[in-house]
Amino acid sequence: MSWFEVDKAGLRKILERRGKEFMLFELIQNAWDANAKTVSVTLTKAPGARSATLTVEDDSPTGFRDLAHASTLFAESDKKGSAILRGRFCFGEKLALACCDTAEIISTTGGVRFDHAGRHRLRQKRERGTLFRAVLPLTNAELETMQAAFGKLIPPSGIVTTYNGAELPERSRTAAFEATLRTEIGDADGNLRGSLRKTTVHVYPVRAGETGTIYELGIPVVETGDAYHVDVQQKVPLGFDRDNVSPAYLRSLRAYVLNAVHEHISPSESNSVWVRQAMGTKTVSVEAVRSVVGHRFGRQSVVYDPSDPEANSLAVTQGYTVVHGRQFSAEEWANVHRAGVLLPAGQVTPSPKPYGKGGPAVQLLPPAKWSAGQVAIVILYQRLAPYLIDREIDVRLVVAPNNNFLACFGPGSPLDLNLPKLGTGFFQSGYSQRVLDLLIHELGHEYESNHLSANYYHALTKIGARLALAVAANPNLIRDAAPSGLRLVHSRDDPPAD
Repeated sequence: MSWFEVDKAGLRKILERRGKEFMLFELIQNAWDANAKTVSVTLTKAPGARSATLTVEDDSPTGFRDLAHASTLFAESDKKGSAILRGRFCFGEKLALACCDTAEIISTTGGVRFDHAGRHRLRQKRERGTLFRAVLPLTNAELETMQAAFGKLIPPSGIVTTYNGAELPERSRTAAFEATLRTEIGDADGNLRGSLRKTTVHVYPVRAGETGTIYELGIPVVETGDAYHVDVQQKVPLGFDRDNVSPAYLRSLRAYVLNAVHEHISPSESNSVWVRQAMGTKTVSVEAVRSVVGHRFGRQSVVYDPSDPEANSLAVTQGYTVVHGRQFSAEEWANVHRAGVLLPAGQVTPSPKPYGKGGPAVQLLPPAKWSAGQVAIVILYQRLAPYLIDREIDVRLVVAPNNNFLACFGPGSPLDLNLPKLGTGFFQSGYSQRVLDLLIHELGHEYESNHLSANYYHALTKIGARLALAVAANPNLIRDAAPSGLRLVHSRDDPPAD
């Protein structure tokens, strides 16, 4: 007497939680594995009927090799030893049979019928292939679901697969590549063992209404929600319920996919879960990392530099995106650094450090060598400073051609004007908008060094208001500071201060 029995009704209840579309997948994958050239599926249901008729027929040259396997759970599968065949446990037909009211299998080795009276051998045989025919309870909603499920299949090249007479079309690939991935292969004793094996992987775009899925040789096995379908051309290491893969396998697969499709992803997709996970693996390529960073932050991007706070602000004013530490995981940062794709702001947009250690030499121009125009600007700046920041300032002219600042000012320091960077025209045009713009810009640093801070913004508006009130009280405030022969210039076209 056998150790245990399987209750068909109980098994059906368990299986129906998966949806009856799994029946199609189990039966079709068996036909594909049997070297068939054509696989025909029909599913018909009369209006108002509670049951439908399902047939799956193929033209395999060998057919069903052992009919005993049709009713024996966990018989030794001859597919275990091959990584490129889909079967493992030899229970595909049994699961399908559990959901049927009646069924029959006719193949090259004979036939068997299953009905309410039990199991019966048939004398019928086929010259080629196998026919599976069954009657199963099916609602209209389940019928629609099974029809939609058939459309998810990706038929192997060279196998014509039809559903109710309509051929399942081939899909256009986004990419195809080789990858070394974990799979399952039966050993000499029939035990499934995990093994790393090189295989081909096909990547397909997700159509409207679909969910990104991992496929095993054309059969959907695990939904991922990613932007692509990924069809692995060998056994995928699935759990017993065949509905999930390990996190390590998923990370590895996603990294390979990103390496293949990084140029195709959108900026919004570059911050998705699957891309972020792939970016944190050791398998991700330098090219993929650079591409993703470009998609996420643009081609002009720098890393926040705590050693040079002003450089971060300057980067923003020059159109760079400043990337902060929290925007990547530690694993992602390791790959970003390896790719050399992001540099610190202090290396790209360094703040002016005219008098810092190691900075370019700064030479003072003696007042005796100042031109009349230069004298006029210095007088104006010194005259206006007490109205604007409540203290007098010293103004110096410096020669620093190798330094990148126009002017330099801070609390308690003199205002230095860099002659090579400002140019002679700055001092020859009189009291222009550009001249006053530079003064307001620099005096704002009396209160705040950071160009992007709210304090600096409010300092500029305060200084501008004070200047307006001072001129309103004394209309000649600016004009009286001009030496004889210099004019006051009003221009809306002067460029703003840097």
